[in-house]
Amino acid sequence: MTNEILFAIIQAATEFLPISSSGHLALLGNLLGEPDLFLITILHIASLLAVLIFTRRELYDLITFKEHSRKLWIYLIIATIPAAIFGFVFKSLIESAFNSYLFLGLAFLFTSAILFLTKFAHKVDKLNYKNALVIGLFQLFALFPGISRSGMTISAALFSGISKEKAIKFSFLLFIPLAIGAGILEIGEAYFSLEMAIAFIICFLLSLIFLNALTYIMKRNKFWLFSIYLLIMGIISLGLYFFR
Repeated sequence: MTNEILFAIIQAATEFLPISSSGHLALLGNLLGEPDLFLITILHIASLLAVLIFTRRELYDLITFKEHSRKLWIYLIIATIPAAIFGFVFKSLIESAFNSYLFLGLAFLFTSAILFLTKFAHKVDKLNYKNALVIGLFQLFALFPGISRSGMTISAALFSGISKEKAIKFSFLLFIPLAIGAGILEIGEAYFSLEMAIAFIICFLLSLIFLNALTYIMKRNKFWLFSIYLLIMGIISLGLYFFR
């Protein structure tokens, strides 16, 4: 049970902080043994429930088709399509990346560079069809472990000039279909255990905490500081590849 709880804590902290939950879970999984991809999927679903609560107002507007949310539907669809197609076609390629310290190290460093560049982003625009596609293309990279989904989508939104609050909300609205899709792809590997159920609950509760923590960090303009942590993780992962 210790491993499952550890995975749950790491998933909750790293899914919403822009430091790549899949990268950390893959790194831990490789250190402890073969990564359990179904457990990772279940923990993503726990995080999904937290996101549903966090974005409940936006979801209500979307579900009830409020007038101002009609374009948001289109933006979400546009931004979801690239990752959905790529994830379905290249599922085996994505899964193979979970077992490579070299790939994880390079992916952490890539995410670090992107986050650092957000320090120079400025608000000049609002969400539209073009930057919705840009955000979707950035999210495509995050299908691979070590590349943060929230880091990519929020960064892309900030680069496009979208405000911090809207960048966070749009990023986590995008997480919803992606998490559902990942769950469907892994349904054939399904199993149940008490340890998994406990890990699920822990992950859900902690996810709510870290969602609000990210919002606080964004408001204080400290988002780019996560690049320092990812630089360290990239160096550690490459060290494991070359010297383990």
